[in-house]
Amino acid sequence: MGSGMEEFITFGSSDLDRGGAVRGKPDEMAALLALDTARVLAIWRGKVLKSGDGLVWLPVDHPVLALATEAPVFLSQEETGPRFAQDISRWVPHQDAAEMGSFIDTTTQHHPDAPEGADFYELKMTATTLTRRDAELAASARSVLQWHEFHRFCANCGEPTQITAAGWQRACAACGRLHFPRTDPVVIMAITHGNSILMGRGTGWPE
Repeated sequence: MGSGMEEFITFGSSDLDRGGAVRGKPDEMAALLALDTARVLAIWRGKVLKSGDGLVWLPVDHPVLALATEAPVFLSQEETGPRFAQDISRWVPHQDAAEMGSFIDTTTQHHPDAPEGADFYELKMTATTLTRRDAELAASARSVLQWHEFHRFCANCGEPTQITAAGWQRACAACGRLHFPRTDPVVIMAITHGNSILMGRGTGWPE
């Protein structure tokens, strides 16, 4: 941005090590997943598991992850260990989910096996309470898992595809075609004056 305010931007780059050199090596990724320090962020219908202290990272064999139907997606190699994400959208909560998909979803859902105080939150409602690193990890997890949700079949031949490259591509065994997450370049401008920033608001948005 060049304004000296980069450290205050939630989704500013936090220099994630996404392990591009090892994502395509199944043996090395399996070794990372087997480490005692490996942790997984559970995602339920796009919502992230979070407590008052930030994202909740679960052990690979945690009961909350039992309903996952596909392998974990590799997110980053952290100093404290490798980080993954896994979708558990098959779980059916008892809590109200009527606001799912609305512009503002203030509901939270609690999995009975989740740690005390940990609930699933809509990322838009909680992103600014996260550290820059957690916000970037959560956004990456949500976007790539959503891509998997809508690209389970080959666009070339229509056959089912499988997760490969630690979650960063899908492969079709029928025709050999590889599919990758879509990348859309985006530029967001911030108009600043000293410590002030110009904000806009749609007339139809909630207060």
